[in-house]
Amino acid sequence: MITVTPIQLVGEDDRGSNYMWECTRSGDFMLCYRHAGSSSGQHYHEGKSPNKDPEIMFLFSGKAAIHWCPLDGKEIITTEVTAPARVEVPVNVWHQLIAITDCCFIELNSTADVQRDSVRVWREDFEKMINVNS
Repeated sequence: MITVTPIQLVGEDDRGSNYMWECTRSGDFMLCYRHAGSSSGQHYHEGKSPNKDPEIMFLFSGKAAIHWCPLDGKEIITTEVTAPARVEVPVNVWHQLIAITDCCFIELNSTADVQRDSVRVWREDFEKMINVNS
């Protein structure tokens, strides 16, 4: 249900590497640094904000685990993501990012988008919800 796509390497030499990706969104974006072991998310989006439908994140450095489950799902799935990668999370999919290593990513949305279109459900409560649906 979530989509993870490697970012395209277009050049590499002794100076480093260059990657390309397409971005059709504009406006304010969030640059996030997370320490290994930290957690973000534990929510889903309803599509009230166009920049959360879907949520798009670019992981620039490090490794993270995305824990996710559709609202009508029965189990939380874990997808490991290694930078550089693009992550897309559709609406009505509960998700949580846990940093495996220190990492850096951008979200193609603003703080206002988050406030307008995030329904917080703590993991423990979400696990109880999906266990009732089983």
